[in-house]
Amino acid sequence: MSKNLSSNVATQDLNHQTIIVHKKGKLSFSTKLSYGFGDFASQLLWSFSGSYLTIFYTDVVGITPALVALIMLIARIWDGINDPMLGFLADRTKSKHGRFRPYILYGTPFLALFSVLAFTAPGFGGNMEAKVAWAMFTYIGLGMLYTIVNLPYGSLAAVMSKDSGERTALSSFRMLFTNLGSVLLSVISMPLILLFSSGTGDQITARGYTMTAIVLAVIAIPLFYLVFFKCKEVVQPIHNKKISIKESFRAVLTSRSLTCIFFILLISLTAFFGRMGVQIYYYMYVIKRMDLIAVFMPLPAIGAAIGIMLFTRFAKNFGKKNMLYVSYTLAALSLIFLYFVDYNNIPLLIISTFIFGLTQFGIPIVMAMIPDAIDEMEDKNDVRVDGTAYAATSLSTKFASAIGGAGTVALLGVFGYVANAEQTAEAMNGINIVVNIAPAILFLLAIIPTKLYGLTEEKAAEIRQRLDEK
Repeated sequence: MSKNLSSNVATQDLNHQTIIVHKKGKLSFSTKLSYGFGDFASQLLWSFSGSYLTIFYTDVVGITPALVALIMLIARIWDGINDPMLGFLADRTKSKHGRFRPYILYGTPFLALFSVLAFTAPGFGGNMEAKVAWAMFTYIGLGMLYTIVNLPYGSLAAVMSKDSGERTALSSFRMLFTNLGSVLLSVISMPLILLFSSGTGDQITARGYTMTAIVLAVIAIPLFYLVFFKCKEVVQPIHNKKISIKESFRAVLTSRSLTCIFFILLISLTAFFGRMGVQIYYYMYVIKRMDLIAVFMPLPAIGAAIGIMLFTRFAKNFGKKNMLYVSYTLAALSLIFLYFVDYNNIPLLIISTFIFGLTQFGIPIVMAMIPDAIDEMEDKNDVRVDGTAYAATSLSTKFASAIGGAGTVALLGVFGYVANAEQTAEAMNGINIVVNIAPAILFLLAIIPTKLYGLTEEKAAEIRQRLDEK
């Protein structure tokens, strides 16, 4: 059954329970730009915690690496319950703003608040149990609120346009601004921390972290609201029958393509987040150049931004899988090389770190696979659950952040790391292994689920055509 709606054409298929509104022309540049700003804002909040919260806990609050690892693992266990439920809820949300945008509107202020609270260090009279409890409360709260805002934000890419090319463009803009946000974060974070610490030399205080978190939150809030106002939902599902939680989860869990994407993201981002969370230890205790942290920290993100602009375009001609093979193989080789570079050879360390960043063009390619997998799921099961599907991939990102963060900080303890002290030769080599060799191995392992992913560009186009015809 079809019906003309002014300049739009709506195609309704009761079997697929979906209305798709086809707009004339493509998404505007300003819309894509606004969408990209959403992940720029996310980096200022979530990646700041990913880069600095571990060292804040160990070196400022005084929590042991083992307890930090436990906090992160508990938070991710809770995410295993929280994230799918939010996705299920978002799929069934009905409002004048759509299914996903209301969460960005109302969740942003609370996300900003907890991004600051996570970097506060109440004394509690020296009671370590109270400090750990506060860290767990604020970190779990931060993770939940990040899901409330970022999961709907990610889901927008699948409903802002039905065109595969436009979806890929949205993913590219998102990942480009992800890395631009990381660049800004890397450049300004440590100088701001030192500035607000009100100390001399390399002295860092809790106040330095707290005030920096406030500055980043103030920048992030209007960027999230720009996404809310500019990014509209075009693909809208209408359910003629109630879809249960069981049906939603079955559709997602039985999707081979989504399962492969889950493990691709889990493994590759565990490598990425794990390295990101401990690289500062490498610069502080191995290279021993606090003055160069603002140089080293943004290099991977700068390289990734350039790599995305240069290499993601080839996915159309050579295929997404082939480009992922290239990305992960080169990433592993660059890190193995970096492990053997002499600690005092600063120019070669800088060049090698930048080259590693160039290899990170695979992330937007994986993200562009998700809408195709959602279309495949709808074609097969007559159910479209964008939020639940994105919850699964969001969960993989959360797990990767936790495993990478907890695993690497636990390994530091195994290798003999001692906070605020001169490290032994064994500890320094251990830090080098954790920062370079461990993620290199994971990048190579990410090739396995990539190989198992079977949804080619041709097959995705055929599915999209069938859905459009129905």
